[in-house]
Amino acid sequence: MRHAGNADSRGAFWTAVATAHIDHPSPSTMKLRRHRLLLLPVAVLAVASGRNALAQVAAPEVVVRGQVVPAQTEARPADTLSGEDLRRQASGTLGETVSQMPGTHNASFGPAVGLPVIRGMSGPRVRIAVDGLGTHDASSLSPDHAVTLEPMIVDEVRVLRGPETVRYGSGAIGGAVEVSDGRIVTRRLAKGVEARVEARYGSNGHERAGAARIRGGRGGLVLHADVFRRERGNLGIPGLAIDEAAVLQQFGAPTRRNTRESVANTDAQVHGGGLGLSWVGERLHLGASVGSIANNYGIPPGGHSQSGTVLLDPTTIEGQNVRIDMAQTRADVKGEVFLDLPYLSSLRLRAGTADYRHDELDNGRVVTTFTNRAQEARVETQHALTRLSTGNFGLHLLNRDVAAMGQEAYIPRSLVDARAAYLTEKLDFGWLGLEGAYRAEWQDVSPDPMVRGGNTFVFPATSYRPATWSLAATVRFSPRTRLTGTWSRPQRAPEVTELYSFGPHLATRTYDVGNRNLQVESMRRADVGLQHEWDTGHVRVNAFRYEADGYIYLQNRGLFYDLDRRRIIARCVRPERCLPVYQYDQQDAVFNGYEAEWLVRFTRSPLGPMEALLFTDAVRARFTNAAGGDVPRMPPRRAGVEVTHYADAGWVTRLRWTHAMAQDNPGINEARSEAYDLVNLSVDRAFSAPGGVELTLYAQARNLLNEEIRASTSFLRSFAPEPGRRIDLGVRATF
Repeated sequence: MRHAGNADSRGAFWTAVATAHIDHPSPSTMKLRRHRLLLLPVAVLAVASGRNALAQVAAPEVVVRGQVVPAQTEARPADTLSGEDLRRQASGTLGETVSQMPGTHNASFGPAVGLPVIRGMSGPRVRIAVDGLGTHDASSLSPDHAVTLEPMIVDEVRVLRGPETVRYGSGAIGGAVEVSDGRIVTRRLAKGVEARVEARYGSNGHERAGAARIRGGRGGLVLHADVFRRERGNLGIPGLAIDEAAVLQQFGAPTRRNTRESVANTDAQVHGGGLGLSWVGERLHLGASVGSIANNYGIPPGGHSQSGTVLLDPTTIEGQNVRIDMAQTRADVKGEVFLDLPYLSSLRLRAGTADYRHDELDNGRVVTTFTNRAQEARVETQHALTRLSTGNFGLHLLNRDVAAMGQEAYIPRSLVDARAAYLTEKLDFGWLGLEGAYRAEWQDVSPDPMVRGGNTFVFPATSYRPATWSLAATVRFSPRTRLTGTWSRPQRAPEVTELYSFGPHLATRTYDVGNRNLQVESMRRADVGLQHEWDTGHVRVNAFRYEADGYIYLQNRGLFYDLDRRRIIARCVRPERCLPVYQYDQQDAVFNGYEAEWLVRFTRSPLGPMEALLFTDAVRARFTNAAGGDVPRMPPRRAGVEVTHYADAGWVTRLRWTHAMAQDNPGINEARSEAYDLVNLSVDRAFSAPGGVELTLYAQARNLLNEEIRASTSFLRSFAPEPGRRIDLGVRATF
């Protein structure tokens, strides 16, 4: 189904908005239909394991016959960060941690918030998961909400784009970021105790961070514990915080407040930890974990209204020191039973519950509270119908209770109930590999009435039935050369904020209006890749085209909400006193892009062993209706080189230069972003210390040229640039 969202006139748009004011309250009360998500899969696993679980015998060596996370598909392998590469790139946010991976960028909202952008898509289109289950925070609801992850403690990060994304639901229409935190262990320990400790200091904001992890086990029983803490002062930047020319272009009036060389109210404190207990047997893996995280961070002043804001009810908010105080507790269960059956090799489960809450504080006073209470479970079988095939069949359940309460509440409390079934199959003929995947999903959203300023707003319940299928092929010309192709048709149900937003969202400096008539968003995706490897390097090239039917986006209407007069106006006199009006809309769109890299190893250079990596990626997105126009907040085209030198005594030096071109296609009523050069340098040395301790000392310089970088993917780029030059020093010990 195709949509023509821009066809509505401004008059029709505001008629629909006005209609919401005269809706009568519904006498019905919505209650969340909660599944026993944790008990059901555990019971299934226990029955399936049967006497195999009771017959476990402790042995010094156990062959691990599988993992909870299926192996990546060959047709579109995952881009993976692990080991030393992950330790080197780990930053304060998940988005910045993965931003150097091909086709992946960071959507920042100040230094405390960074969301992954995959081929121009983020937020509700990129599923962020921990060992297969969602993070269940508020990051998919708004770009100012942080992900509940600490990159310093994770073991692996995978960016997925192919058929395997059907496991994650319609929220992975643009891809998935799978994080493994290692709290539920799937292998026996080689030694009785394993531990890792890391501490670092960063010059930008005087950042201090530390993390520790310890595991101990006997036989198949393994106990895991981790703890982390990070503190940072205000963000240091080159030049001015606010791009006054961009603000003048967008608001039609100059700003009256600005700062130089720092962005006020951008300090942050985050801490947390977790415990896990696992049994790793020959035929049964089973474990449980509990973890918590607390994060208190400031919103840059340009990102929030300032000095005396009057909302829809007669309450004055100072708006000069707005912070987000966030906390989450989650519990998880993971297990796998290995079966000696002709066609069924294993049964897996993954289940968990999460309780998320954050308060938006104004000068220490709570003005809005967001909550997200979720239960999620997945049961999955691994089968082999023929000797040439392998596959998975899964059932996926998810319940969410999402709410925003208080003076800045711009969405109603909504109960989301989703169920899905999916199937993946893989055939291997030697020179040819074929893969297929299908997912059917049912999602129901029930919003409560919302009372504001003496008025009651009633929102209709919605139901969606998105379905996704994917086909992939791999042609192996030789063991080192292969051609891959993927054709898929994923669909996505609208998120709660896209449907029901209505009111000032001060953290993003916008007045958001949802669209109750949004339909399922669907895409036709084609991806072609070529990979060739040789002894001293490799070449990898991928090209893609996504044709989106009913692409949901947040459009700048070119109007403003006056915070003093509490009404919509056509022209803003003071940017500090008005919010641009954004409305969720749908248009057909097309995305074209590529990723390419060329790695060459020099084993006999005069300086010793070296590597040189050339890389580039790009995405271009446009609406295809008669009026055309650019999809907003797309990443710029990038190209660069990374040189790595391996010296004697364990020294490794890496110099990476990235040139990002200007984003001259920012979208309607959006400001363009300038080109920039990002130069990063890292030096580290690994060596063995007495007592079997492995030490790594490292120093990293990021943004070495101190460039002013305003990311085109960020809502806040005109008010807060990316960090300036920073030097990180750290030590890591493993024993």
